[in-house]
Amino acid sequence: MRALAVLALLASCGASAQGTPDAFEITQRLAAAGAPQIAMARIAQLQPATAAAPRWGDWEQLRCELLYQLNRHQELAQRVAALPSTVAEKVARACLLQGARAAIAIAQGATARDFLARLIWRQESVADELREARLLVIDSYLVERKPQDAYALMLRYQLDFKPVDRDTAARFVDALLAVGMEKEAVNWLSQLDEASALKLQLRLKAGLIAPASAIAQARAALARSDNSAAWWAVLQQAAVLQKDRTLYVEALENLLQRASDKFPERLAALVAELWQSYIAAAQDAANQNQLLVGDDANWADYASRRAATSPAVARAVFVYLTQQSKFGDTRRSAQLQLAYSLQSSKLGLTALRLFGDAARFPVGQLDPQARYLLGSMAQENNQPLIAARYWQGLATPPTLDPGEWRVRLAQVLVRAGAADPGAALLRALVAGGKGLPAGIMQRAIATVQELQDAGHATTADELYRALLPLAEAPLRREILLGRGRIAEANNDFQRAADYLLEAALLIDARATDALAINARLAAAANLGRAGLKDDARAQFNWLQKNVKDPEKLELIRRELQKL
Repeated sequence: MRALAVLALLASCGASAQGTPDAFEITQRLAAAGAPQIAMARIAQLQPATAAAPRWGDWEQLRCELLYQLNRHQELAQRVAALPSTVAEKVARACLLQGARAAIAIAQGATARDFLARLIWRQESVADELREARLLVIDSYLVERKPQDAYALMLRYQLDFKPVDRDTAARFVDALLAVGMEKEAVNWLSQLDEASALKLQLRLKAGLIAPASAIAQARAALARSDNSAAWWAVLQQAAVLQKDRTLYVEALENLLQRASDKFPERLAALVAELWQSYIAAAQDAANQNQLLVGDDANWADYASRRAATSPAVARAVFVYLTQQSKFGDTRRSAQLQLAYSLQSSKLGLTALRLFGDAARFPVGQLDPQARYLLGSMAQENNQPLIAARYWQGLATPPTLDPGEWRVRLAQVLVRAGAADPGAALLRALVAGGKGLPAGIMQRAIATVQELQDAGHATTADELYRALLPLAEAPLRREILLGRGRIAEANNDFQRAADYLLEAALLIDARATDALAINARLAAAANLGRAGLKDDARAQFNWLQKNVKDPEKLELIRRELQKL
């Protein structure tokens, strides 16, 4: 349940005793509380215009931190390049370090080194900053694809900062393995965590362990629920050494599942590699099992029989059929089997990334059941835009109640920003004026709340009004609270108090619950704003007798003094 606006006053009870924070401190708190975009908007509005102004440097340091956090790397690099020479030492060091990280993130190695030179040679860097700056210089050469220069600096770093700690050793090894310099990476083999996937990968690439032994160790780690990408990278390398295309496909599928969206080029390359590996694995399976080109029925039958025992092989064959079959029904059946197999193997993101290739899989040509599965996987992975793309235009799936389908589709549309079609589905849901099952009603109310929070208060109030007579008492309270919030936001305080007080009194229970207490407190505040002071006083007096929380009691006391 969303907090009512008046309850924000509760948070101020303790703060007032410690003094009111200034604008910069409030902005810091917003950033620390996970609201960097709001904090950035405040910085743009409140930071002094000139660097000579008091606290300009504090604002600038926070700006640098947040620009990096928000991946606004180019903007940050440009701002650091223009940093005034008169800026305070502490601010300069912090911004130069963040600027170097940003320049590396956008592969501007020379710019990063310029910032780091200013940090290392012109500023009074502390020891930890100097170490990090030296490591970033190494990274700047790696992003420029100059691994030999980076390796030389790693050796120099090792001489200057003995002994190299385990995390730094892992950082060096990981970078060198990525560019095929496993012989050089062996320099730090002894400093790696003995049980780490990285050490196993280095031993495998350096020929210090047999592929079969590495596979056994990686499988054992995965069985212990250490399901990180690093173990799948070991399996991928072992598959290359053993020329095992099935294992290679399985490793790629799992690496794609765990890949970050922050690096779209790397993600696209991984998708392309998996497509090629699927086709190669399917051709291997066909050769081994004498499957003839064009004999789609036998290919599909083989894939279905292998689905339980070797799902990666089955998926490879299904991919082949989706691309090569001349028959639409076969392609659509293979699409469904592929989506279902990926979902069953908990590879939902892999499925979305594979089917996201619109050239291969135009949405209108996908099997309807496959579209439903893909939309479900998108919803589970909090990707409402993708879910809406797959689900819009689908008929009700045969396994779902029409009401359940409407509310699910409405929810993803609202979350995807398509408020109008989402609201239209909710109107259709309640058009008959019949009661809805509790689960569907709960989801419908939650969707209306999301509409309300997205700024569609008028539409939300209309839908609340339609849902209210169809809801049982516990859910009626949520609807009344939502309407109370809307009325309060419109400065219709008497109507807000009406809804809120009805919500508080709706359930006759011996022990008043927290929701009823909060609703009555909000109702009392709105009664006071509406000028109905006697009614407000009566509610606050009741609350004083029934509330135990000291902070709320203090809030009630202050509100009573205002009446």
